[in-house]
Amino acid sequence: MDVGWLALILAVAIVFAFFTLVQHWQRVVRRQASSIKRLSERVEDLESISDPMFIQRLNEAAPMPLEQVFTFSLRLGDRFWSEALHASEGEREFVRAYGSFVGSVKLERWRSHTVATVTEVLPEGKEARWQTRSLDLYSDPARATSCWTLWELPLSRASSTVRPPSVELLLRAHSVELSAHLQASSPAGCGNGESGAGTLEDVVLLQVPLDATQLAPYRTHDPTGNGTSEGGQRELRNSWQAFYSGRDETLGIEWQLRHDDLSKRSEWERWKILDSPSIDLVSEPK
Repeated sequence: MDVGWLALILAVAIVFAFFTLVQHWQRVVRRQASSIKRLSERVEDLESISDPMFIQRLNEAAPMPLEQVFTFSLRLGDRFWSEALHASEGEREFVRAYGSFVGSVKLERWRSHTVATVTEVLPEGKEARWQTRSLDLYSDPARATSCWTLWELPLSRASSTVRPPSVELLLRAHSVELSAHLQASSPAGCGNGESGAGTLEDVVLLQVPLDATQLAPYRTHDPTGNGTSEGGQRELRNSWQAFYSGRDETLGIEWQLRHDDLSKRSEWERWKILDSPSIDLVSEPK
C-alpha cells in the first residue's frame, strides 16, 4: 500500500479519536455544570428557609397539627352534695374515703384525635396525692355522636346486680358535661342514699360548650393575665387566648375554662403588629 494512503488513514483515525475525546469531555463538562447549578439552587433554597417572612408564610400555609387546647377545672361546693345530689351521710363518707376528685382536664385537639389529660386527687386514705392520666380519643365515623367518660365518682359500693349512683364528667363532640346517675324514685329525680331502691336515671347537671360563640357570655379576664393587657376589650376579643368562668350557686357548681386557639395565633400576632396603639403627638409650646 502506498505510504500516502497509510498517512491519510492514520490522520483520519487521529482526527476521529480527537473528535470523540472532545465530545466526551463536552458531556462531562455539561453534567458538571448541571450539577453545580442544582447545588446552587439547593443552597439558595436553604438560605431562604432562614427568612422570617418565608417561615411565617410556611406556617400559615401549613398550620400546626395541634389546633386547640382547652383546660377545664371544676369545683363542687357543699350545696352540690346536699341540693343537687341529696347525698346521704353514708354516701358522703364513702366519697371521702374512696372517691377521687377531678382537679383539671386538659384537652389537646389535634387534627386526627384528641388527647385528654386528667389530673385528680386520690382519696384521703392514700394521703390525698395527685395523679395524672392521659387518654387518646378518636372519633368513630360509624357513630353519629361520640362520648367519652373522663372521670367517674361512685356514691356507694358497686354490687353484682345493681349499678351504684355516681357522678360523671363526660366529653362530647362539642361540650364537656357533668351528669349524675341517680335514683329515679327519689323526690325531684335526685338520689336519697338508698342504693337499691328504684332505677337509675341520667341527670345533666352542667354542660359547658367548647365553642367560642356559645362561650361568649361567660368570657372574662384571665386571672393569670394571659391574652390580655392594657389594650382593653378589643384585644380581649381578638386574642387567641380566652378565659371563661361560670357558677351555679343553686347547685353549688363552679367551673373555669381556658382556651388556646393555635389556629388563630399567627393572625393575632399579625394584628398586634399592624394595629399598634396610636401615639399622641404633643405640640411644642409657641
